[in-house]
Amino acid sequence: MTAVYYDLSEQFLASGVKFKYYGIARTVMEVGYELAMSDADVRFVIFSPAHERFFEVTPRIGALSPTGILDPGLPSAATPKRMRYTFPTQSALRDALYPAAQWIVRKMNLKRWDHVPAGMIKEVDLNGQILVSLGRPKIMADYLTAMDQAGVKIRLNPLLHDMFPLYGSDHIRQSTFTRNFAHDNKIVIRHAERLFSNSQFTKSEIERFSSLGHLPPLPQVVAIPLSHETRSTNEPIVQTGPKEPYLLGVGTMTGRKNLECVLSAMMHLHETGRPVPAFVLAGAYRKRTKAYINKPPLEPIRSRIHFALNPNQAELCNLYENALALVIPSRMEGWGLPLGEALWVGTPALSSTAAALKEVGGDLAMYFDPDDSHALAGLIDRLQSNPEGYSALKARLAAAKPELRSWKDVAQDILTATGAG
Repeated sequence: MTAVYYDLSEQFLASGVKFKYYGIARTVMEVGYELAMSDADVRFVIFSPAHERFFEVTPRIGALSPTGILDPGLPSAATPKRMRYTFPTQSALRDALYPAAQWIVRKMNLKRWDHVPAGMIKEVDLNGQILVSLGRPKIMADYLTAMDQAGVKIRLNPLLHDMFPLYGSDHIRQSTFTRNFAHDNKIVIRHAERLFSNSQFTKSEIERFSSLGHLPPLPQVVAIPLSHETRSTNEPIVQTGPKEPYLLGVGTMTGRKNLECVLSAMMHLHETGRPVPAFVLAGAYRKRTKAYINKPPLEPIRSRIHFALNPNQAELCNLYENALALVIPSRMEGWGLPLGEALWVGTPALSSTAAALKEVGGDLAMYFDPDDSHALAGLIDRLQSNPEGYSALKARLAAAKPELRSWKDVAQDILTATGAG
């Protein structure tokens, strides 16, 4: 049986309280859990910037993990500070000062490493080994650069989650984030044995940007759609939704996530004399979200907006299960975990017509143009005013659950693609 090393560096290096339940970090932990429970020869590793080497770890699983799912099993006090290994452009001053800064940070990280109990982990040589990484490209780019310097050739199988920053790649003045994002993805692609994408839409975007010259020539790209499953945990439930019917938005912000559309729909309901449901925003605190909600034109509906800040997994499941509906108005997504999770627990979902979201929702979600808040308002009003239709929709979602993708499906597809399944 072919051994596979699974990268938990995303959780070790970057996942604080705010983000450990969402997006990329969630994908890493969920697939890791299923791989740990499988019969395949899977070993778990983290990259230590303090040592510029990989170490094998024994992850904590289920009730033993603070996430209720899986984590690397290392004390939080050992979490290192991260500094980039490479930059897309040169800078005389930065390049002169950066080595000294790296030396200082490395000393700090070695001190943090002292919190790791002796015998808990062991160094591992990944030369010639299959490494599956579902983390962010910037973390992969760091350790790939370090491995190049050490002469270690990894058989990298990374998953790319989206290409959104490259939509500004034709602009003369790109943001630092866009330049770094492109740079990191180029490093990852050049080192990859094969690429995974989280949807057919993301696969097509990777191939499109490569054909335009914004990304290098590609190895095989395998679309492995993510999951609909939301896993129950035994964490305490402190934050709950309001007692009245409410809409739920998970990680919904202004901009690409299009919070503006939901609030405009609520205003339209208010102005036309229709009931305005409560709206729960679940996720990390965002100053720009709060500032937008506090704008004077939204005063009539402001009391209808509630926040569930950084809910744990059990709280998030509870919010899904008791919501009137999930609303996901994004203009673009790589996959759209909240949409799948809502459908998994049988909660109706109102989704924009973004291509990846239609992959997730199929014929189970109700769709609206992300630029048409009146259409969204109409869907909300229909759910509220037609209890028989709402009950029928809930029944249809319950009947469809066996056909939805689980995290076990995702893990098995990865093992099959790497030849280890």
